[in-house]
Amino acid sequence: MVSRSNSGVIEGKGEYEQTKIIFTKIRHMIEAAGGTMDDMVKMTIYVVNIKQNTEVWRARREFFKGDFPASTLVEVRSLATPDILIEIETVAHLGGAK
Repeated sequence: MVSRSNSGVIEGKGEYEQTKIIFTKIRHMIEAAGGTMDDMVKMTIYVVNIKQNTEVWRARREFFKGDFPASTLVEVRSLATPDILIEIETVAHLGGAK
């Protein structure tokens, strides 16, 4: 998942903004399927600048209560387009948090 809008434009100028947009999109998908963010069990986060990891963690704290799901942060040379700074892949087990 990236911070691409329905019109195809990448939203958010920095890692923090893009991370918040991505987690909002993920939350909407999980909730539409009947789950919550607490049902997320794993995430892999790809960033183009590992030095901005604190901005990713800052946004992540706004979406999770208690323990975070298992996660991996990986720096990559680039993503699909130069304006994409972060991409997040997640796995959720609906009902797993109960």
